[in-house]
Amino acid sequence: MNLLSNAVKFTPPGGRISVLMRRTGPPAEIEVSVADTGPGIPAGELQRIFEKFHRAGDVLTRSVEGTGLGLNISRQIVEHYGGRIWATSEEGKGSVFTFTLPYRALGKEQPGISPEDVRTEFAGLGDNSMDTVLP
Repeated sequence: MNLLSNAVKFTPPGGRISVLMRRTGPPAEIEVSVADTGPGIPAGELQRIFEKFHRAGDVLTRSVEGTGLGLNISRQIVEHYGGRIWATSEEGKGSVFTFTLPYRALGKEQPGISPEDVRTEFAGLGDNSMDTVLP
């Protein structure tokens, strides 16, 4: 949710936000990417954006409120469930935040749902995406 919230915060009016979910593997994982056409993140900042209280560059933080905790918390959650999270970005063109979660981790934390149920639920999905232009 934080990745999508950040995309909305940092994408200017008329910009584009895309969400893509796809199956990958082996090992069996789902991969979710949130892409935006915001200002992008300076290359020197990319290694630090998941650090606690870090906010990238003046261009991003000048007019947008936040504590600098959202990406750090997102990383902790994803890693707790055995996943990975990373970002790619190009200044002036936008950013893509991507995370993966193993199927087993998804099923393990949902009461009444076994890992097999989760695999079945996602087995019929191809590449699913949502694309929107902000007003």
